[in-house]
Amino acid sequence: MVTNKLEYLLLTLMDLAMNSADNYVVSKDVAERQGISPKYMPQLMALLSRKGWVDSARGCKGGVRLVADPREITVSDVVEVAGEPLIIKPCVSSEYHCDRKQGCPLNLLWLKAQMSIDRIAENTTLADLLEIKSRLETKAHKKDDLDLQGEAANPA
Repeated sequence: MVTNKLEYLLLTLMDLAMNSADNYVVSKDVAERQGISPKYMPQLMALLSRKGWVDSARGCKGGVRLVADPREITVSDVVEVAGEPLIIKPCVSSEYHCDRKQGCPLNLLWLKAQMSIDRIAENTTLADLLEIKSRLETKAHKKDDLDLQGEAANPA
């Protein structure tokens, strides 16, 4: 399951990648832009800092910034930092005991789905997520333009 912690870490990393290239940003601003409660930011920043992905500085020009290359951070890496497994169902874990596990077609289904999730997480980088975000925003702008043109062409 995708936990809030994992989602917040990914959102924070994407925000830092977009906004802290040249200077430090205030974590409260990151929280506000991403809809994360500011009370979680110290914990998130500590995890990212421990991994060596972010740097922080105190003072009037201080804050946090991403120091790692977004092309080198995979979703799987972030799952590891979150410390919580990204599993579709408990029965795909080798530690989980289920009386129906042997010969259960659902277990096979969940296992295949889990393998796909793992492969995607291992092969998707922070840079990939930023590219997807950029493409989605571009499509949204084009859609907005089309909607406006449609309204102008067909006045009520």
